[in-house]
Amino acid sequence: MIRSQTSNRFIRCLCSRRNDALVLSLAVFVALAPPMRGHAGTGDASGHWEGAIHAPSQDVTVAVDLALGRDGKLVGTVSNPSEHITGYPLASATIDGANVRLEMRTGGGGAQTMAGKLAADGKTLSGDFLVGVYSVPFDLERTGDARFVPEPKNAAIDKAFAGEWTASLDLGGNSLPVKLELANRGDGTAVGTWSAGDGSATAVVISQRERDVTITSNVTPAVYTGTLSADSREIAGTFSEGSLKQPMTFRRAPAHR
Repeated sequence: MIRSQTSNRFIRCLCSRRNDALVLSLAVFVALAPPMRGHAGTGDASGHWEGAIHAPSQDVTVAVDLALGRDGKLVGTVSNPSEHITGYPLASATIDGANVRLEMRTGGGGAQTMAGKLAADGKTLSGDFLVGVYSVPFDLERTGDARFVPEPKNAAIDKAFAGEWTASLDLGGNSLPVKLELANRGDGTAVGTWSAGDGSATAVVISQRERDVTITSNVTPAVYTGTLSADSREIAGTFSEGSLKQPMTFRRAPAHR
């Protein structure tokens, strides 16, 4: 979810301490949505891809999963095993002939992009990982079909928890807005997502008991535990991710008119 401490560790992998000019912000966790169709005249980028971003200080192992959605558009996710990030949704994925462009938004403002080209045999994808005017190379190899993380199966929640909630997280003196959405479905299950800044919404696992709730990211090592107030307007608790641990209070968002 929130690329706080986890992001910082990942950035250190991407950025050499000896190259202060290369400031690659929050990278390889992504946001969902697509533009693109894989029809005649375009290559086929669907599948599970494994490889690395070749940062100045060391290689950063990544995996990319791409497939055509029901609407014919390309969708995908990125994973970073070393940081326990699995299936972070891409902000956009496009393909034009052999040219592939994958955009990532992680909540800190701006985008990171993997711009590459499919090999003639369709087995490899290579190019540049771009942040602003800076870039480092990446190489990926197709190893099979796409492997998307299944949506969590949550039991129905008390209706007092359902709705849209907002909070903020303090990251080094900067306030990052956080949005949480929880809802019950007609089949007796619940669904939830959260997002930070301009990053994409990612699925969460919901565990609720009376007025206490635990929200666990389905794609990153982020956990929030809180207690619903007596008036059901706030959830006060603690957000944890890696070594980061701080109080955070969700407040019910005003109803849309």
